[in-house]
Amino acid sequence: MRWAYWLVLAGACATVLALNWPGHFSWDSVSALHEGRFHVRETWNPAIYGWLLGVVDRITPNAAGMVALSAAILFGSWAALALLRPRASWLAPIVALAAAALPQVLIYPAIVWKDILFAETTIAGFVVLALGARRAGERTPWAALVAASVLFAVAGLLRQNGLILAGAAAVALLWVGRRAGARRSFAVAGGWLVAVAALTLVFSATLRPQGIGAPDNAGQKGLRLLWTYDVVAAMALQPGRPMPIVDKAEPAAVQVIHTRAVPVYTPERVDTITFNPDVVAAFKAVPRDQIRQEWVALVTHDPGLYLQARAAAFRQVFTTPVIDHCLPVHLGVEGPAEILKSLNMPFRDDRRDERLYNYVTWFLDTPAMSHVPYAIVALLAAGFLLIRRDPADIVVAALLAGALAFTASFFLISIACDYRYLYLLDLAALTGVLYLALDPRLRRS
Repeated sequence: MRWAYWLVLAGACATVLALNWPGHFSWDSVSALHEGRFHVRETWNPAIYGWLLGVVDRITPNAAGMVALSAAILFGSWAALALLRPRASWLAPIVALAAAALPQVLIYPAIVWKDILFAETTIAGFVVLALGARRAGERTPWAALVAASVLFAVAGLLRQNGLILAGAAAVALLWVGRRAGARRSFAVAGGWLVAVAALTLVFSATLRPQGIGAPDNAGQKGLRLLWTYDVVAAMALQPGRPMPIVDKAEPAAVQVIHTRAVPVYTPERVDTITFNPDVVAAFKAVPRDQIRQEWVALVTHDPGLYLQARAAAFRQVFTTPVIDHCLPVHLGVEGPAEILKSLNMPFRDDRRDERLYNYVTWFLDTPAMSHVPYAIVALLAAGFLLIRRDPADIVVAALLAGALAFTASFFLISIACDYRYLYLLDLAALTGVLYLALDPRLRRS
């Protein structure tokens, strides 16, 4: 049944390319491509993503090759799962065929978003580690450790909270290596995690559109935006709440925030605040330290209100109550007119894109496009694998546990409900189901 499973995945990969080539680009995508082609830094996109798009752009027009790279990583990782088990069940090709019909598999790999590549490189990193650790009692090959460290470092730069997954992978290495002795397993797992951190630092300084330099500081801008969003949320949830720290230095800014930002606040996304030029100007007038101090005061003096604001934002990104508001998919090509012109990349919204969107609508408001069912599936699959406990099972269980922890981290950092932000959770759950379908026996191999 391995060949049947591999044929289904090969057919699915070919279908993704046939239906979606040369890919779907949103504003974020074309901005990152612009950075990569012209070697500039203009956005909050991860610097490594702009660099990678620039590399692919030099090989294929308008970085269309990203679609092939994305599909190859995903379907290649899933194909490699069959090597982790001594047999392949007849369930595997059936489950693979069902998974291939989902928008997350049929369309998402062709959307040029950092979140998609982050999820795929993370899955690939765990599969590489599982391949290296699949034989009980044997040392994990250095080649597997090196390849996985590169994949996790790239994933961590695409999404900084994605480094949680590297920690989960290190725990898996510690577990599967315990037969070689506690000291050696700690050394391997700890050394590997240090290598991931070192590569992350090196890549952040070297793999940048504008060339080698200091590590990127986009994360600091993101923190300021998060602090701002939480402070405005608290003021919206508790009308009339003051901003004592900011008010001492910038009372005019506080007045604008009260009258312009608070009325348009929504837990769905921060954009309603940042799209208002008066609000943006008011917050720019406030020094970063004052915004931070205001946020710290909220967390320490009124933690209940802070948690209420965070819970409202997390509910939106995790449960997507109104999924149409959460950008469930992007099809075609769009972006700032001046950037599209500089890239010689025309706007696109053709009949094929419309048909693909119509296909996606069949899944909206169903469990197939809801993170909650995938979280439940991930939890159940991880439990099964921890009962069976083959070496590869431990690594796949770590993927599932890490994906759940990654999801939970959005309780603290979510500022928008876009479906793609938790795409990793969906993909990890599907990976776990495929792995179990290959060999659903409870007894160890």
